[in-house]
Amino acid sequence: MSAPVVQAIHNIAMEIGISLPHFRHLASTEAIRRIAQYAEAIGLDSIWVTDHILLTDAQTKRFGTVFYEPIATLSYAAAITHRVRVGTTAIILPYRNPKVTAKQLSTIDTLSGGRLIFGCAAGWSEEEFGALGVDFKNRGAVSDAYLRMIKRLWTEPRIDGLQFEPRPVQKPHPPIWVGGNSKRGIRRAVELGDYWHPTRPTAEEVEAGKSEIRNIAERFGRNPAEIGITVREPFKIDERLPADQDKPFIGPRSHVMDSFHRFKELGVSHMVVDLFYSTSMLEHETLDSMIQAMDVLARDIRPGL
Repeated sequence: MSAPVVQAIHNIAMEIGISLPHFRHLASTEAIRRIAQYAEAIGLDSIWVTDHILLTDAQTKRFGTVFYEPIATLSYAAAITHRVRVGTTAIILPYRNPKVTAKQLSTIDTLSGGRLIFGCAAGWSEEEFGALGVDFKNRGAVSDAYLRMIKRLWTEPRIDGLQFEPRPVQKPHPPIWVGGNSKRGIRRAVELGDYWHPTRPTAEEVEAGKSEIRNIAERFGRNPAEIGITVREPFKIDERLPADQDKPFIGPRSHVMDSFHRFKELGVSHMVVDLFYSTSMLEHETLDSMIQAMDVLARDIRPGL
């Protein structure tokens, strides 16, 4: 059984969440606390963690040398907030025993009063898979099997004669956002998830993904209207930058606002915003600049959506 049917998107406001600085150059306990609590204080909708465990030297240039473990970080963020949703974008399913993952996340959902959003994906870093001793080639099939197991543990009282408690507060389970810009990622979202959650898509890619959802939904006995769309995008308003359709949320204010309205028209209901990562234009951001950007999102952008 899937989560409740997604509402008609044009009748509700687009929600906005913030990636927490638990990796890269800003990573620290103080940074996580400050951003999490400020996001809640100004009325943003969600705070998010990202998943990596072991990084190559080349990858540290992108993610930094310090990368706090996401589920532990999310537990901390949930404990220091009260209302804001807490989510993963995205847990790499094959990296962890699914029964342990299910237990950790159901515990967070319970202790936070039902605030968890579970974003997951199959992963892409072959080097990291190898370092963890996890099969990279078969990651898609493993991800499907692990996600099915997590959903069973969250919804069935007994699995193979064994008890699993606590089950999540949210029923039938927390919202499941399935990442992946490829057709395989879209198929996994339609078959096993509640939302398709691509990273850095253009409006054209969202439109193509939406079409693919419609094309394959019947195969899995789903109503395409039940499959929501959420995205993760870098965000920076800078009048000196050109309006680039490949970077819909970076550039002049008018370009960024047009992109927000276009994505909402396409059915995007929730956007996770990166303010310190994801593009070279954000490499030198500070906590203060993150706060300033969050103020713009909460004061100027979200009310118009």
